[in-house]
Amino acid sequence: MTSSVVDQLLDWLMPLFSNWGYLIVFVGVFLESIFLTGWIAPGTTVILIGSFFAAQGELNIYMLWVTSVVAALLGDNVGYFIGRRMGRQVMERYEEKPKQPSGLEMSQRFFARYGGITVLFGRMISGVDAFIPLTAGTSGMPHWKYMAYDVPGVMLWSGLFCALGYFFGENWQTIDKVIGWLGWGALGLIVLVVAAILVFRHRVKKRGQAAEERRGVEAP
Repeated sequence: MTSSVVDQLLDWLMPLFSNWGYLIVFVGVFLESIFLTGWIAPGTTVILIGSFFAAQGELNIYMLWVTSVVAALLGDNVGYFIGRRMGRQVMERYEEKPKQPSGLEMSQRFFARYGGITVLFGRMISGVDAFIPLTAGTSGMPHWKYMAYDVPGVMLWSGLFCALGYFFGENWQTIDKVIGWLGWGALGLIVLVVAAILVFRHRVKKRGQAAEERRGVEAP
């Protein structure tokens, strides 16, 4: 149902791109960058369509790129500061419950170790890209550090889609679907890798505990 709604929205927007292309791209990318609307807003799609119109001479490809970069950065910062102010409060209340795992502590450790690379390339992963700013803010990642990785990541992401739409825009629907599949495939691969690491660490820990127990039994 969501897909049909988005398709209907795009059919309605297509005739407006010649006159309102920059505004459509700005709003679409901005909404896609916020976790509340990111799962339904067709931000990457409107970049592809806008770039196709730029190839026809009706929009300026460089202005389109700047528009999408500014919109994405603004949306990312909204998500980051929501996570910074509200997400931490929610997590801290959750952690006040006894015997609950420290989710905030885990996210802080993860972003301390992998936060930069996650922010830099996370936007390429469809479906979870809008949640990365929220998680970065919740985990307490410094804003300057977040921006240091988010700015080049957004510029790379936007530039890629502008180029694809500019040179292959007549096939924007196919490109959009392929990018979506690749994004979810990358997400699935990451989940599998993380799961494998956790299983490996769990087994190593159990073996260590078993070895310690054997040494305790064998000791006089």
